[in-house]
Amino acid sequence: MLTDVGMYRLRQVRAELGGKVRIALHGTNGFKPEMMKKCIAEGVSKVNVNRVVLDGYSAHLKSSAGKVPLTKLMEQGVEEVVRQTIEWMEVCGSAGKT
Repeated sequence: MLTDVGMYRLRQVRAELGGKVRIALHGTNGFKPEMMKKCIAEGVSKVNVNRVVLDGYSAHLKSSAGKVPLTKLMEQGVEEVVRQTIEWMEVCGSAGKT
């Protein structure tokens, strides 16, 4: 989790790079939407949220396996991934952009 010190370092990196290089953010598991927005405001332009998005899918599989037909289980899991993806795209300000 980024602290005030981490945000200070992020600002330093951004200033040193001078816009020549894009900043990617890894390890976002557990980040709240507000923290993600702060990082983007400080210059992060690529955010990896793979696990954040897939955690809901995994939880769905664990809780529903054997209770619904396999095709329904997978369909519901994909719907959860889509829902999470849309949510994080909105948080990151990339929803509706091409």
